[in-house]
Amino acid sequence: MSESGMRGKVIDVLRPLDAISVENRYVGPGTPDVNYIEGWIELKWLRAWPKRPETPVKLDHDLEPQQRAWLKRRRRRGGAAWVMLQCGREWLLWHGEVAAEIIGTATREELIARCHRYWPNGLNGDELIGVLRG
Repeated sequence: MSESGMRGKVIDVLRPLDAISVENRYVGPGTPDVNYIEGWIELKWLRAWPKRPETPVKLDHDLEPQQRAWLKRRRRRGGAAWVMLQCGREWLLWHGEVAAEIIGTATREELIARCHRYWPNGLNGDELIGVLRG
């Protein structure tokens, strides 16, 4: 699956939450990729984990400074803001402010340990909806 495939899958799974894809160039800087009734999700995709366990995970398209600031601000003000990463069959979901602090510097093990939800064998759409609805 690719980044665009990931976006389509998330939008499809979140259809009950009226999810839409957001083109960032038309909205403010740092705005996440997906909006749904209760909040926002920034999507990240990784082709493969680093070969060595101690190597920090680097994304081709890391969280930009504007995205990190947006995620932190939205959560501080009580809004729902998440970051979701797909690597192969694995899917990880973090609260936005956690992701803003660790993405780009953490190892695979640290990313999994700090995520809010981890799906090692494919995204569970019903569970994702349950998490997002709180």
